[in-house]
Parts: sequence; structure tokens; C-alpha cells
Amino acid sequence: MIGLLTNVALVALMVQGSAGAQAPAAATSEPAAVPEVEESDIATLPTMSDHLAFVMSAWGNGTRLINGDTGKMLATIHTIPLSNVAIDPRRRFVYVAESIWTKGNRGTRQDMVSIYDARTLKLLHEIPLPGRLLTGNRVQNLAISADGNLAYIYDMTPAAALHVVDLARRRLVSSVEIPGCALAFAGAGGAVASLCGDGTLATIRLDGRRKAVVTSSEPFFDADNDPIFDNSVVDRSTGKAFFLSYSGLIYETMIGPGGGAMQKPWSIQEAGGMARGSTAPLTSGWLPGGRQLLSYHSATGRLFVLMHLGEFWSHKADGTELWVLDAGTRKLIARRALKDPITYMQVTQDDKPLLFLAGKGKMIVLDATTYEEKHGLEEIGAGMISVSGR
Repeated sequence: MIGLLTNVALVALMVQGSAGAQAPAAATSEPAAVPEVEESDIATLPTMSDHLAFVMSAWGNGTRLINGDTGKMLATIHTIPLSNVAIDPRRRFVYVAESIWTKGNRGTRQDMVSIYDARTLKLLHEIPLPGRLLTGNRVQNLAISADGNLAYIYDMTPAAALHVVDLARRRLVSSVEIPGCALAFAGAGGAVASLCGDGTLATIRLDGRRKAVVTSSEPFFDADNDPIFDNSVVDRSTGKAFFLSYSGLIYETMIGPGGGAMQKPWSIQEAGGMARGSTAPLTSGWLPGGRQLLSYHSATGRLFVLMHLGEFWSHKADGTELWVLDAGTRKLIARRALKDPITYMQVTQDDKPLLFLAGKGKMIVLDATTYEEKHGLEEIGAGMISVSGR
């Protein structure tokens, strides 16, 4: 052991002697560089405009903010899989309905609505929830009222229910059981609706004492033979709602405190001069398909639908064509082939609207009037799309 220590010490002396034999560094009059001091700041986003869109990753982490005018990504919010994102109608906040576990994939489960500042994306508050249904690719698990005061979160713990959250006071107001019904379609006047398995539409509103009043429509669709797409659309400012069936039938109604009668359905295929979509097996034709496949531009009354060639029950197939229909005249006014299959779509609500379309990790931005491609984005992720005003 003593010999080993002596050898180590000898090596150290040799190294020192070798270093000392080196020529001294040349003298310089330059002062030593002083490292720059890091300064922390918070970047501020531009005011939320009509042409900004949040795009969720379908199964990964993160929701990206895209500028449709420049085709650039501006920011990212950390969101876990199966979250839902919605924008405050007055563009002050971004809301995320999410569920987390204290140990990642296990531990204590926490369900909440997280509130972010729309300019800095700083987390402002978390509102605890008694539960939240975890199911992906459905915009209507979270809905915001037209005035921005209430949030509606669909849940099933174990009974189907809607949680009503006061966003101004940042607290849960009520949990309303809706047996046999699902989803949240925010309409006018603080009303919200859910689709029910018996073919009806349940409308929920809170009275002056914040007590829930639930009314049901007459049955209007057959859930077993021609179901309704859960990503149907409602213009929450007017309450005008469009429910699209797997075969291509459009059901129109009004969602509001007074409700509204369901109109006789019309066929988007017949609107284009074709035969009505068939529910018969082994019958091929043009059918709607995708995850977020229907969008509505309220000022022009135009409906945008993703379509594909297939048989009934191919409703999850991506769109290969974009169909544009006039909801007033119930006529097909445009058909455009898509370069790549599209799964998700959303239209902005301004007077120069843009269409955001995503699928297979790609996104394209189209002029919603001329259908000219404005931008293409690669590796951006493909998931549900939220725009301000919708």
C-alpha cells in the first residue's frame, strides 16, 4: 500500500514538473472577458386574433398555437393526452380540462380546469372537478358559454353528468346528471345540450337560483342504425346547431333557453345532386368521415365537411375531399380534392376566414373562400383544433 501511494505521488510530481517546463503564456493587454448576466423575462403573445388556432397533439404532450397568417408556431401549452382546450370568447383566457396522477401513470388522480392567460400563457388558476370523462378526439367534452362565464365538462362517474363551472368565481356550481346522454354543446343564453342514446336531445339550463332545468326533445335520430357524429357543431352566439349523421344527414335546431324544434333532415349527398347516403352494407358512396369533420361559418352560413369514398360504418376514415355547402339553400357549392388525407378541420369566424386542416402530423391552412393553400406545416402534430370565436 505504501509503495502504491509513493508511485501515485511520484506521478503527480512528474505532471507538475512537466507543466512547469512549458513556456509562459504571452502577455496581453486585453482584459479578461466577463460572462454576460442572464436576464429572465416572459414573452408576450399578440392579442388573440381571429387567425390563431390551438392544435392539440392527438396522443402526445403539448398543444401548439399556430398563426394562420404567417404559418408559424407561436407557443406551446403543456397538455397531457386526452385533455381538452377551449378559448375564452373574449380572448382573455385559454382553458384546459385535464386529468393528472401524482405519480405520472398512477397515484392520486386530480381532475381540473386549468386557466391560462391568453397573452403570456401563464397558469393563473386550477379549478378542481369531481371527475372528468377521459376519451380522446372529442371537442364537445368541454364547452364554454357564449358570454364566457360558464364552462361545461362532460363526465361519467359513474353516471353521465355535466359539471357546470363558474369561470368568473372559479368554482364548481353544479353537477347535473343526464342519464343516457353524452357531450356538451353550448348554445345561446347559457343553455347547453347533450345527445342521448334514445335519439333525443337533452337541453340543460340554470335558473335564477342556479338550479338545473332539463328538457328533452322528441326522438330525431336512430342511434343504432344511423348515429350522430359527436363532433357536430353549434354556433353558441345564436344557438343554431347542426348535427351530422354517419350517412350524411344534417339535422338543424336551436339550442337556447326556449329550445327549438328539430327540422326535417336533409342529405349532403342530395345537395350535390347524388343519391342519399346509404346505410346498407357493402354499398359504396361518398360519406362524411374523420375525427373533427364538420365546421360552420356563421356569417356566410357555410358548412365545411370532410368526405371520403367508403361504405357505411367507415365514419372514422380520413377525408379525401372537402365539401362546402350553403346551409340556407341546402346546396353543395364547392368540392375540392385534398392533397393528403385530413382528420381534423376548423374554420375561423371572421370576414376573411381561414380553414385549418390537419392529418398524419401535417397541417395546411386554406383560404376558406378561394380554397387557395396559404401555408403548409410539417411535423406539427395532428389533433383537435380550437379557434377563437368558436
